[in-house]
Amino acid sequence: MVRTRVGGTAPVRVLNPEHAHWPPLWKQLTDPPPAVNAQGQSACLGLPAVAIVGTRRATLRGMAFARALAAALAVRGWCVVSGLALGIDAAAHRGALEAGGATVAVMGTGLGRIYPAVHADLRRQIEQQGCVLTEFATDVGPRRHHFPRRNRLIAGLVRGVVVVEAPARSGALLTAQMALDVDREVFAVPGPVDLETSRGCHHLLREGAHLVENAEDVVQVLGAPGKEGGGGVAPGVRGPAAGSAARWILDRLDFDGVPRNRLRSRFQGSEEMWCEGLLALEIAGLIRRLPGDRLARTIWRV
Repeated sequence: MVRTRVGGTAPVRVLNPEHAHWPPLWKQLTDPPPAVNAQGQSACLGLPAVAIVGTRRATLRGMAFARALAAALAVRGWCVVSGLALGIDAAAHRGALEAGGATVAVMGTGLGRIYPAVHADLRRQIEQQGCVLTEFATDVGPRRHHFPRRNRLIAGLVRGVVVVEAPARSGALLTAQMALDVDREVFAVPGPVDLETSRGCHHLLREGAHLVENAEDVVQVLGAPGKEGGGGVAPGVRGPAAGSAARWILDRLDFDGVPRNRLRSRFQGSEEMWCEGLLALEIAGLIRRLPGDRLARTIWRV
């Protein structure tokens, strides 16, 4: 059923377990919602998906990593799922969007609310390349007990959950536990030992979570989209988006290597843009570092 527009710009679709776009993995949940409201491209709910979650109070490093990791997974064909929150969630959504991939935002409010309000533009972008969804009625606002319910839908929607930054007590850790409860893979990104936002990830790693340094660490466990387990890369992998710093860098590299300092001196963008572009390429496995501070394309990538 399609209803009128509410908080976003796209028509609202009411999905139930009989709908063609109902996420197939939700059939494994012990307490699935009877229906959800969705806006955007709800067909993407059937795509192989990975969740990237973490703290709202993320560091710049953590957000840059989440953004680059999401982009690297998106270009491999993975749909990136998160919760539209500040910090790591927003960075993950943006990374997938910038790579031209699909992303799903599972909300802890009704579709008539935009929470946080600063994500109004981000939500509209998500509706164009993915979808937003919720099990709550249209005008329901944010409540503390809504977010654990939202998190179970995130965990159930994906094949694996990656926690990028999280303190010892965090909703992201709850999502990871819920993922384990439904037999999903759990990944964690290590961080500086003196940061509170590293404690939750280090706890997960001690408990057996897969360590993530780049997208290939995720792919090696989950496999390519459409496959179960084992390494490999999805066919049709695309390079970085046109106009991005990552695209600029990649276009100027060859297989023999180019001095990094020479490239940096020619790059007209900011240091932050340069670092984000370089990080995105490394996480995606599109470049490698050679002796003599040189950068080169990887032979078997786009």
